[in-house]
Amino acid sequence: MYKGRTVSVVIAAAGSGRRMGTGSKNKVYIEIGGKTILERTFEAFENNAFVDRIFAAVREEDLDFCRENVLRADRHPKLGGLTAGGTERCISVYKALEKTEDEDIVLIHDGARPFVDDETINLCIEGAAEHGCCAAGVPVKDTIKAVDNGVVSETPDRSRLYAVHTPQAFIAEEIKECMKAGIEEGFYGTDEAVFAEKQGKKVFIVASKYDNIKVTTSDDLIIAEAVLAKRKNRE
Repeated sequence: MYKGRTVSVVIAAAGSGRRMGTGSKNKVYIEIGGKTILERTFEAFENNAFVDRIFAAVREEDLDFCRENVLRADRHPKLGGLTAGGTERCISVYKALEKTEDEDIVLIHDGARPFVDDETINLCIEGAAEHGCCAAGVPVKDTIKAVDNGVVSETPDRSRLYAVHTPQAFIAEEIKECMKAGIEEGFYGTDEAVFAEKQGKKVFIVASKYDNIKVTTSDDLIIAEAVLAKRKNRE
């Protein structure tokens, strides 16, 4: 709980392993250092002092496996429930959001970002409480080019560009309304903040970490092992 408000988390874990090359297996069930990616993601929030409940949206065909082998209720007291995901990320997230109370502060996080830390989580909670909508992000390191038909059309000012991560944090009632409106219009955003933006909300950026990576391809597994090794060396 944060300043009298319940803090809930929705973990989006209903994707496929298409870009990972794992066939029908969801990448969040790949193990890193003896634990699945999803377990590591879940535990990052479970160990946070402000987080009260955690909901996960997983593929319908993975529900039993996840419930029995990965996120068992007897091992994870903050587990609020598992939800069968939909055909789009936003539908999966919205279905899980429906389990939260309207007054909750809710954090929405990628199941494949197992290295989010307490500092980033806390900044997102504080940001949602103060502003209503926020997203974790880091300044981009590379020069970014906009390209049309293989030709550079624009080079945006890098000082204004951020790579947006998760968590993204909101007041539950507000993000539910924004996502419901977007989905009803047939709009499927690639993150949750864009639904708030579309409804005219101001989304504030809070500091993430460069090692808050999303494990998407097989190359990312190499980076993930390195991040894990670095963290173990700090302990």
